[in-house]
Amino acid sequence: MLKPITKIIMYRRNPGFSFLSFSFLLYFIPPYLLQKRIKIHLWVLRVVNIWCGGIKKTMDTIENRLQKKFIMQIVTCLLLALVFMPNSADAGDIKAFHWVDDEDYPPLIYRGTDGKPVGIFYEIMTAAFRRLDIPLKVELYPWARAQRIVADGEADGMVTILTDARKPFFLDSDPILLVCEHIFVNRNNPRIKEIMSIRSLKEIRPFKLVETIGSGWAKENLQGFNITWVPDMDSAFNMLIKGRVDIFLANSFTGAAFIKKKIKAGKSFSEGYKSIITNPYPLKTIAFRLLVRNDSPFAKVLDDFNDTIHQMQMDGTIQHIREGAQLSLRDDARNQK
Repeated sequence: MLKPITKIIMYRRNPGFSFLSFSFLLYFIPPYLLQKRIKIHLWVLRVVNIWCGGIKKTMDTIENRLQKKFIMQIVTCLLLALVFMPNSADAGDIKAFHWVDDEDYPPLIYRGTDGKPVGIFYEIMTAAFRRLDIPLKVELYPWARAQRIVADGEADGMVTILTDARKPFFLDSDPILLVCEHIFVNRNNPRIKEIMSIRSLKEIRPFKLVETIGSGWAKENLQGFNITWVPDMDSAFNMLIKGRVDIFLANSFTGAAFIKKKIKAGKSFSEGYKSIITNPYPLKTIAFRLLVRNDSPFAKVLDDFNDTIHQMQMDGTIQHIREGAQLSLRDDARNQK
């Protein structure tokens, strides 16, 4: 009679059985608490060791030493397996950084012929996040819509310029790429000599400008100027070609690449694009950065991202990525001669 009862007591006080039950409950903890869950497992492991010591005398009187050794080995194996076993569900739930950006800003970021993201920013970002071992999800939209998506909290960040209006909502990385803003003008403009002699932003005030909707830099730096706002870069250049405006300000990478693409396509206005030239004097150097929402869980990785960008600058990765865009600039300069 006594032996069956003591066996039941042993079963109910069995540390392995209790730990397995407790571990089963722990697996309902969300994945982002994985580190805490492992700490709990280790804590229970210490408790079990103490518990096992407390019942050692009882086990010695009930079962022989061979049984005790066998039970302890089984419990130990189960504990180690549960603590160190990789959790496939957690691995599959690793959150990707959701990057949303402009779909038509070549060669910095745009859709390729297959509809997939390409460009200098894309290559830099994918290389950086690969080194950080963080998954990256990329989506491209018209620029104004892309900014709304990030502002509404549906994405973690975007690559753009840090303006005063954006500072309250975003944390910024160190510069990813420095570019210069240049004047683009129709060579047939009657005031071409005046425009080509401009050396500062204040000198463009008397002229008619065109800018794309969503340009935070233009909105912040060109207040009070005579600006016509258009949806995209194609519309801006078309305004220049038709003579409705005098100046379009754009960075040298994007402007030159866009003109080259349009001339090569040979479609509407392709001949007009051949009349667009650039004032070679840079009006302003601007820094493109990764802006991450303050409330994004990835805000805490910006320091690591900055370290990675610096490494890529030092080892020549970013310079190598830039080389393709430099070819576009040289080709455009030859066309203007």
